[in-house]
Amino acid sequence: MKRGLLISLTGFDGVGKSTQVKLLLDYLRRKGLRVHATEAMFSYFALKPLICSLRAATASPALGPVKRNKNPLLKLWFIPAFIDIWLGYIFKIRPMLSKYDFVIADRFYTDMWANLAYYGYLPNWAFGIFLKLLPKPDKPFILSVDPIIVQKRESEFPPDYYEDQARIYQKLPKYVDFYIIDASKDPITVFEEIKKVCDLGKN
Repeated sequence: MKRGLLISLTGFDGVGKSTQVKLLLDYLRRKGLRVHATEAMFSYFALKPLICSLRAATASPALGPVKRNKNPLLKLWFIPAFIDIWLGYIFKIRPMLSKYDFVIADRFYTDMWANLAYYGYLPNWAFGIFLKLLPKPDKPFILSVDPIIVQKRESEFPPDYYEDQARIYQKLPKYVDFYIIDASKDPITVFEEIKKVCDLGKN
């Protein structure tokens, strides 16, 4: 059976991932292709029932991000998270790829890995080693932009959040062969660059 193409868009909050996903989705559907956009690769698969326990252990609120971890034992959370990523890819994403011509990931496992590092559930020594072992998309994009520009676009988080996240995301291309896209440009220009890399042809 023919397998669909997996396109992933990685980047910290506010860089424009969802905008590009919508542009790609609309473009590919107009061409009559079977296409599906999903955030499934930025969520847990079998570990979801344990998230409440993790929130309780870190005194985190019931909704939204968990608190940044300072417990050395909880840094081992990355181990079950890594296993869960592969389970989700095998049992959820692969079947999805058999149903569609294109699957577009609005955030990917690399984003989950960056967030585990940011929130303290992943030790520094394991970051790059396991990052290389995550499932790989066919066309991995990382949207790169100065956090100062993002802060002008949105103010959902404090300034140091964007700066800390940007530092982590800058490390990702050392371990993953991304197509790096300058997301400081206008959305249509960014979309045209992504479309060219994907060899999607003209409108």
